[in-house]
Amino acid sequence: MNIVITVDDNYIRPALIMLESLFERNDGSIHVYLLHSNVCAENLGRLQTHVEKLGGEFTDIRVDGALFDGAPVNKYFTKEMYYRLLIPRLLPDGEERALYLDPDIIIMGSIDEFYRTDFEGSMMIAVPDYLGDSYYPERKQNLGLSGEYHYINSGVILFNIPLMRQKFDLDDMFGFLRNCGLNLEFPDQDLINVYFKDDIKYAPREYNFTTEYVSTGDFVKYVFSPRYRRSEKVTIAHYMGKCKPWKPSYYYKYYGIYKSYLKKYLTRREKMQLLFRPFLVVKSVFGAAWRVIFR
Repeated sequence: MNIVITVDDNYIRPALIMLESLFERNDGSIHVYLLHSNVCAENLGRLQTHVEKLGGEFTDIRVDGALFDGAPVNKYFTKEMYYRLLIPRLLPDGEERALYLDPDIIIMGSIDEFYRTDFEGSMMIAVPDYLGDSYYPERKQNLGLSGEYHYINSGVILFNIPLMRQKFDLDDMFGFLRNCGLNLEFPDQDLINVYFKDDIKYAPREYNFTTEYVSTGDFVKYVFSPRYRRSEKVTIAHYMGKCKPWKPSYYYKYYGIYKSYLKKYLTRREKMQLLFRPFLVVKSVFGAAWRVIFR
């Protein structure tokens, strides 16, 4: 199984946690590839030691950062997000598929069935973004995606390496990026949705389950109904958005399982901050409610 991650020095700890959850719930040979342009030697050593201790293989591949100079970035999105598109070019010859995973993820079950999904002629397999596809249809409209297309989340993508090597031209994509005239709010994700719209096979939500609440009712049911929580089928939990589970103010779904991994990586100061977590969570919840009511 080929797993690809793209991080900088700021996301090493989440990557370590994600990889630990991956190896804990999946058997067999796992080879982790890191695509990066400037991860320091100390952190490369941490990642390699971590993966090898868990029983896997580790390879770091340095990417020329200038390759994506001029590509749009914004908010907390850096140019490393584009490196996943280099997977067909950079992985060794002979590899048939590779699974890209964002670092803000926890693997909650076996992904073997998903990894071996039949591409059926598609370049990639991904999961429709539950929020973007169902609750913010204007995103699709702004990108010119008609109703037949789903808006996918780019945090989990299974790549068909031979087909992408055959059909995908990076220079052509750069030309499209320069000339499309679109406002890319989520740059690489929007780009993938538009450029590859006819070459994406859709996968079930369980393989990229976003942890944000989709409504006030969803929040109430999740907090007060254990039966509702158990009804959610989740193999890959994706903590997308600004509010991350390693922050004390996190109040979305599946905090408990993330904390079970996070606690061994916390500094003394961070452990002290957790004592104030209930107050920070209440503040975050009321802040979110205020923004919804008065936006």
